[in-house]
Amino acid sequence: MKGLPQSISAPDLGALGRSLLGVMVAAGVGLHWGSGGAATAAAGAAAIAGAAALQDSPRGPLRMVVSISVPMAAAVLLGTSTSSDGVLFVLVATAWCFVAGMQWALSANAGLIAAATGALLVTTPPIAPTASSVVTSTVLALGGGLVQAVLIGLWPRRRWRLQRDALTRAYRSLGVDAQKLAADPGVAVDPAPLLSLRDSFTLTDHEARRRPLAYRAWYGLPQRISVTLTALAARSSADGAVTDLLLASSTVLDVVASHRRTAQREAMDGIQRVEAAADTVEMSNVPLAQRLSRQLREAVALRFGEPTPGPDHVTRFGRHSGLTVIQTAATAIGSHLTWESPILRHAIRLAAATGAGVAVERFADVPYGYWIPLTVLMVLRPETAHTYTRCVGRVAGSAVGIAAASVATLVWHPSGLAAAVLAVVVLGLAAAVSGFGYVAMSAVLAAAIAFLIDISDTAEIGTTVDRLVAALIGGALAVLVHVVLPDHSLIRLRQRAGELLETEIDYAATVIKAFVHGLDHPGEALAAAWERAFRARAAFEAAAGATTTNSGDLRRWLKSFRGALNAVTTACATLESSLPAQPSASLSGDFIVAIDEYAEALCGAPTSPGAPWCLDGDRVAAAEQRIRDAARHLGPNDTASRVLVAEIGDITRCLVGITD
Repeated sequence: MKGLPQSISAPDLGALGRSLLGVMVAAGVGLHWGSGGAATAAAGAAAIAGAAALQDSPRGPLRMVVSISVPMAAAVLLGTSTSSDGVLFVLVATAWCFVAGMQWALSANAGLIAAATGALLVTTPPIAPTASSVVTSTVLALGGGLVQAVLIGLWPRRRWRLQRDALTRAYRSLGVDAQKLAADPGVAVDPAPLLSLRDSFTLTDHEARRRPLAYRAWYGLPQRISVTLTALAARSSADGAVTDLLLASSTVLDVVASHRRTAQREAMDGIQRVEAAADTVEMSNVPLAQRLSRQLREAVALRFGEPTPGPDHVTRFGRHSGLTVIQTAATAIGSHLTWESPILRHAIRLAAATGAGVAVERFADVPYGYWIPLTVLMVLRPETAHTYTRCVGRVAGSAVGIAAASVATLVWHPSGLAAAVLAVVVLGLAAAVSGFGYVAMSAVLAAAIAFLIDISDTAEIGTTVDRLVAALIGGALAVLVHVVLPDHSLIRLRQRAGELLETEIDYAATVIKAFVHGLDHPGEALAAAWERAFRARAAFEAAAGATTTNSGDLRRWLKSFRGALNAVTTACATLESSLPAQPSASLSGDFIVAIDEYAEALCGAPTSPGAPWCLDGDRVAAAEQRIRDAARHLGPNDTASRVLVAEIGDITRCLVGITD
């Protein structure tokens, strides 16, 4: 139920309709074959799986939906087995929520989905279990997730089908271009498939930065390969080994575009031939040959299932086995089993607040008491920025949603399929309000959860005030555990420093890209980017002031960190003053792509919940060198571009210094 807010962003209407249909199907099956809270469990599991299926990932949601169906069924199994025993149920809910909190070590989506499975557990009605009721509820919850997988198979998302077709055409075209360039270095690369590919991934810069690094590589990598092939072809007349390299690259690109059963093995053999050819080129062509080799490795890794390939040294082409994934997850979670870890502290806070909420519900006879742990699960995050503000905002939004749902309940008294219809309508509304912030999303989700619970018609008689009181108790518990167990002060400072670095770099990337792509409303866009950086700087200084330490190393680091960011701000201000009204029409494609690569290296991957945002200094330095190489061909009148190159050098030196 709770995974929805982070999962929907400008959703495909067909995929959204498919997910909502799955919720209705699961609710209908649950009402027909289940009893007690089984229908709610089935519909809730379908809602969580449907929300996960809407995540913007070109890999397809089928595997994810199937994998999360199992823990959802396990949560329902534990809940129905222990719900009649108050003490045991409290212990089970506490342990489950601790494990759910630790899932943030893997990713934000993993943490949200794990918390949503906790919502399935804590809403289990306190009914004496029987073997048939436990099995039925568990199977229906499993089926609620799997019905989404079935619908995905029957009704695949059209958007990704179109994008995969565009990727296939782009790589096939690049393979043909590589062959033509090997025969005639003066042949122009066909730009149409590359433009069509980028159009199929239409995203704003803000949306693109929220996507995983692998997502952005899908549409950016073919363009970079095209530029590298063209640059190598220009040197083939003086170096015959370059021709062999282009032909070997053509084979790899053709394999990436193919769907043959032997494609994976052929790609591995092709990469080896590319590397062998790269070793024979003249010394002056080695950097270009190595760059092409790395790009082809990344293309192969993306094609054959590497989840987040890096720009260098991608060596594993096969899909990860289930055992490998489990081992990787266990290692990631184990690395956060230290007292300073914000993930561990979040897990303890989540478990303590949820356990306390379940205890109050079961032993204090609070009407609609399940809203206490539900509210805790909805509002708690491993956040360091604006923690209390966001907790209070989510609680306020939840209260509004509960009040709105209660009005419908008092007027209509929906249950069964009527409640399911209302839940589906409100879940659809969540997609419409997903861009309006966390308060609006909290309100819509709270209303949807209220209707999902009403499907089984097992809720006790109470008033709207009772629901609101229970939600406020849960919100108070969430804030209280943050007060009792805050994040470690140095960890909080580190996180705020990462947030400041991210927003400052976002500002720099916005200015830099404006030189080659322009901005629709440059004044507004640059002012908004600077405003975000300014707010992050204020939060960082507040965290620095609240950190009590006598460490000289920390004081020296703070001084160098502030100085470097001030220098970046100065460079960006210089760039703003030199920003042309329109990008120069004489800029070469190589220079534009080099700028794009640099901006991509600056933006990095989305922030991990368990670690501060950081920068790959080596990658940024390499991208800056690419710009210098491309800038050698700038014309004498490209003054603005020369200023850009100089200021990028200053920005790079400052940022690499911070990274070191």
